[in-house]
Amino acid sequence: MELINFLIEHYFLSAPLVILIILFLISNSKRGGKKISSQTLISLSNQDNAFLIDLRESEAFQNGHITNSINIPFNNLANRTNEINQQDKSIILICDMGSVSSNAGEILKKESLRSRSIYWTSSNY
Repeated sequence: MELINFLIEHYFLSAPLVILIILFLISNSKRGGKKISSQTLISLSNQDNAFLIDLRESEAFQNGHITNSINIPFNNLANRTNEINQQDKSIILICDMGSVSSNAGEILKKESLRSRSIYWTSSNY
């Protein structure tokens, strides 16, 4: 109750804070493309409308991966964007937890792939 009273009494401090938090959440949600669910991933993959890139290390990729995905470890992504540019499909980036794939989306956007749809997901559905 004291927190609510404080926020109300100091609205000139509270309002900018709330606005900054909202803007931060919005910008973070659009970072590196759009996050998709495993169902959307399967749908795009089945329609052959997606170029799947597994960003995990080679060992993890060899232990199991999504059919038709290629392995481009995150550390090599900037050097291998020419392989991605040759594709005319939406790009789906896959990693273990989702943080690497969203960062990879940022890299691809900087590499002039803004006109392409970029999605990201994690392998831990």
